[in-house]
Amino acid sequence: MKSPIIALITDFGTEDGYVGAMKGQILKLAPKCVITDISHSIRPYDIRQAAFCLNNSYPYFPDKTIFVAVVDPGVGTTRRGVVIKTSQHIFVGPDNGVFSYIFYNEGFQAYEIDLASLPNHISNTFHGRDVFSRIAALATVDGQLDKHLKTIKEVRNFLTQPAKLAEFELMLEVIHVDHFGNLILNFHRNDLIKFEKTPEIRVEFDDIRLDSVSETFGSVADGELALLWDSSKFLQIAQNKGNASKKLGAGVGKKIRLYL
Repeated sequence: MKSPIIALITDFGTEDGYVGAMKGQILKLAPKCVITDISHSIRPYDIRQAAFCLNNSYPYFPDKTIFVAVVDPGVGTTRRGVVIKTSQHIFVGPDNGVFSYIFYNEGFQAYEIDLASLPNHISNTFHGRDVFSRIAALATVDGQLDKHLKTIKEVRNFLTQPAKLAEFELMLEVIHVDHFGNLILNFHRNDLIKFEKTPEIRVEFDDIRLDSVSETFGSVADGELALLWDSSKFLQIAQNKGNASKKLGAGVGKKIRLYL
C-alpha cells in the first residue's frame, strides 16, 4: 500500500516553528504518511490567496491526497472547522471560503468537525496543530475520520457568478490578484459552454478596452495589457512584463464588463 500524502498550505511562514508543530502532530498519529509543503508563504490572513494557491495545485496530486489549508483569522471563534470530500481527495481546514474553488470545480460532500470528539487540550489560537492536523492524520486510517464529523449542507464560498446585464453582456469582478499582479476574474473557460457558439470576447472598464483573448503574455508588446486564460482556465487581465494591478490601480472587487 502506498503511503498516504498530506499536503499543507498555510500563512505561517517557516521561522516560528508553527509548521513544524503541525507536521509533528501529524507524524505522531500517522507516522507512515508523506507530508508535502505546497506553500507557507500565503500573505497573512489572505484567504483568497490560499484558495487560489490550492486551486492551482490540487489537480496535480495523486488520488486520495489529503489537503490541509490553514489561513484562519477566525481561529477560536464560532467559525466551523470542516472536511470536504470529493471523488478524489479530502480537504481539511476552516469554513471561511478557503475551499471556494473546490466547490466551483468538484462535486463534494461537506462535514463539520466535531471538536467535542477530539482531546480537550485544543488551543484557541492554533487549530492548525490541534484540530486540522489531527483530523488529517485520522483521515489516513480507515474508519477513524467519520466519527469526528457531522454532515452539513452549506459552506462559506466567496466565488460568485457573473451578473447578467444583457443577453451577451456580463459584469465580472476581480477575485484574486496573483504574485505578478495579474487580475483573475470570475469567469471560467468552461462557462463558454452556456452559449450556443464560441463567442469573441472583449472586456471594458474605466477607459480600457481589450478586444480579444491572447494566446500568450508575449502576444502583446512589453508593457501592454492582455486578456488571457490563466493556467486554471480563469479569465485574467495581465501586463506583459509588468503588473496589471499596479498599472490600473485595480484589485479584488474591481468590476469588469464582459461582452460576448
